[in-house]
Amino acid sequence: MSVSDHDRKYWQYEYDVAAGFIVPLLDSWGVRAAGADVLDVGCGEGGGLCALHDRGGACAGFDIEESRVYTANSLRGPRAIEFVCGDVYAAEPPFGARRFDLVTLHDVFEHLDHKPAVIARLKKYLKPGGKLLIRFPPYYSAYGGHQQHLQSWFARLPFFHLVPFSGSRIIPRLKGEAPHIVAEIQKLWRLKMGMKKFERIAAQGGMRLERRQAYLISPNHIRFGLRPVPAGFLARVPLVRELACTGVIYLLSGD
Repeated sequence: MSVSDHDRKYWQYEYDVAAGFIVPLLDSWGVRAAGADVLDVGCGEGGGLCALHDRGGACAGFDIEESRVYTANSLRGPRAIEFVCGDVYAAEPPFGARRFDLVTLHDVFEHLDHKPAVIARLKKYLKPGGKLLIRFPPYYSAYGGHQQHLQSWFARLPFFHLVPFSGSRIIPRLKGEAPHIVAEIQKLWRLKMGMKKFERIAAQGGMRLERRQAYLISPNHIRFGLRPVPAGFLARVPLVRELACTGVIYLLSGD
């Protein structure tokens, strides 16, 4: 197994988003990486966790995809970070006996089934006073269906995933699309993880919403040469926020 140029670029993108926007946002919220025990669930290539390590965090992460964990371990360099392969749904999930000051999920939560059970599992990872940071693109936003990964030009148009029957009939019948991408888009179509839905699930799971930062242009879009644009008051307007906000970051606590 080897690390491709694409993997290296994606690692750098993860690092740049975390170092340039997530860490400063946490600082502004009074959550310091320095000296904190940090767990990244769905760590991907590990760039984001490396950025938290470089700010003084004692970091660990896991991902269900073995190839991504391999990349994370290959690119972490001399950093003392534990990257392992594992499943948050497992009876004995990775690092299940440990507790953390900060647990993070970056563009992961929207993909997970059984979200109330996941919230309960994540809550168990937290130390008293620990925080949970969850970032995702709301489903009803322009590319909340992740249709940008498709090949068909018209299916990649903003809000195409909101066209009636797009997930159940149109996208599955497109020619030349990768089956795993179509399957994931169908899954997102089924789950429809919007902001209101997330806040309800978190509250029902006993999590308290401490902070929220929504964006018209999310930090993820730096890879397209764009600068993040906060949503401001629009993040408080029902319905409008679901369509307008391309990314949202939540800080939760279970105390």
